[in-house]
Amino acid sequence: MKSCFKIFFVLVLIHITTCLVAQDPELSKIYMEQADQVYAEAKDAIEIAKDIYVQSAEADTMNIRANYMAGKLYLETVNRDYSTKYFERVKRLDPKYRFNIDYLLGRGYQYGLEFEKAIMHFNLYKNRLVANKSYRGGDKTSVYDVNDRIEECQNAKEIIGMPSSYTIENVGDDVNSTWPDYAPVLNEDETVMIFTSRRQEGNTNENVDKDNFYFEDIYISKRKGVTWSKSKNIGQNINTLYHDSNLFLSSDGKVLYIYSDEGNGDIYYSTENAAEEWSKPVPLEGRINSNGFAEQSIWVSEDGEFMMFASNRPGGYGGFDIYGCYLEDGQWKRPFNMGPEINTKQDEDGPYMAKDGLTVYFSSKGHKGFGGFDVFTTKYDPKSEKWTKPENLGYPVNTVDDEVYFHPTSDGERGYLASVREEGLGFTDIYMVKHVGDLGITARERIAKLKKTKNEFITDEQLETKKLIDSVLSISAYQVYFEVNSTDVLERHEPKLKDMSTFIKAHNNLGIQISAFASSDGNPRYNYELSNKRAQAVLDFFLTQGIEADRMAARGFGVLSGGTEDKSRKAEVKILDLSKFDE
Repeated sequence: MKSCFKIFFVLVLIHITTCLVAQDPELSKIYMEQADQVYAEAKDAIEIAKDIYVQSAEADTMNIRANYMAGKLYLETVNRDYSTKYFERVKRLDPKYRFNIDYLLGRGYQYGLEFEKAIMHFNLYKNRLVANKSYRGGDKTSVYDVNDRIEECQNAKEIIGMPSSYTIENVGDDVNSTWPDYAPVLNEDETVMIFTSRRQEGNTNENVDKDNFYFEDIYISKRKGVTWSKSKNIGQNINTLYHDSNLFLSSDGKVLYIYSDEGNGDIYYSTENAAEEWSKPVPLEGRINSNGFAEQSIWVSEDGEFMMFASNRPGGYGGFDIYGCYLEDGQWKRPFNMGPEINTKQDEDGPYMAKDGLTVYFSSKGHKGFGGFDVFTTKYDPKSEKWTKPENLGYPVNTVDDEVYFHPTSDGERGYLASVREEGLGFTDIYMVKHVGDLGITARERIAKLKKTKNEFITDEQLETKKLIDSVLSISAYQVYFEVNSTDVLERHEPKLKDMSTFIKAHNNLGIQISAFASSDGNPRYNYELSNKRAQAVLDFFLTQGIEADRMAARGFGVLSGGTEDKSRKAEVKILDLSKFDE
């Protein structure tokens, strides 16, 4: 690490010099030599190396290798969509510099949520594959991978167009670090959070693993009021010198389930005593742990009589499948596969059952998603004895990156998961998902409603006809504007929104749809996130006025097509006739 700090100071000096120089190939060469040195030393210096490659590419935009490495390291770390700037330069300078340059461009645009551009580049790369069937270079990507990426983009275009009432908030630097932090588990009252981290601070092992990240250790944080305490290592009774990661915490916070490398991947558990000391982990009894295969996640019911877990044992549908198991006479019986409605030929992981005992959340690579792992929900129908078709929780919960181990709270109003986001502190961070209404229930109803709203808005003329017009409401759609990069509802809009609230509360058949937008400043991913937060802000305002959550739906659309910069920074509030949706 000392060498990294030395190079950091070199980077600062180089940056100062760069500010004074535009195009300087010799200076670019110095940058690249420094970056090569850092990149070769260790992966924990990759961010510094990336910054220096970027400096090199900006000092000489004609330096093809500097641009390629800048794009490559962006694609391998965070802010992956930034890679397109540098890959575009590479392609412009030499289209043959890398055989799969269009595939790399496609990936960058896919991470940036620019799916049409991504599909265009993936198809360009497929054309190159067809024209060079005998090519066997190391920079070749198979046609199967390309087709998967195209399908992901097509899915994402549809999913991102679905309504959503979610917001994502980083839980903060008392929990998260600049290293990977993930797999949050909580007790029922959300006063204890336990998670896995590969941070240096407090790690049981001062050395790094072969991938140059520190070994996984389990950390704990406790909440008082709205503040999480500074997270700390859970202790050497649980953490060893090697990899240790948590899987599930019982509702009372006294039993912690842990993943162990033993047996190619087994589930262990530890209990906490009155002195808040954790016991040495022991393997889970019964038939849960298989011989020679992996079990890598678990959920256990509050009464301790049913569990779900993920395993790649033989007999499944492919990869990791989700299994169930009942406790009978104090013994865990033979596990059973949860079936083809949930499991696919690809991987499923991270099962979690909601408080209703019917709704299950899980992550999957095989169902219709953005790519990688997405979080899905399904519900068991006791009458048909079948699971409903799994539904993607949508954007912004799911992204092109992996979202695994979603942990909903018992009241269904929040959830926790780990993800790579632009506003993160480093690599993977832990986020809180806020949702209006009951997760897995109103979300499905809200989507069904909004899919049918194209012709179901109340118009001014209809309001007059129905005698629903009021002196406080002269239009059926109201525009709420925002300052640049802001999600705050301006005070000047509050009187009108309050009047609308009064009007809607007086008519039980009416509801609200909120559609929010952003200007074209920033990248598409940022604009989608900003527009979703604006939609949520307006929805939250109506909640404070007493409008029920199930009478509202909100969604961010990103950039308003054809809108001016000023008029694109808005949320549009429309009135719905909910009686049209009664079935």
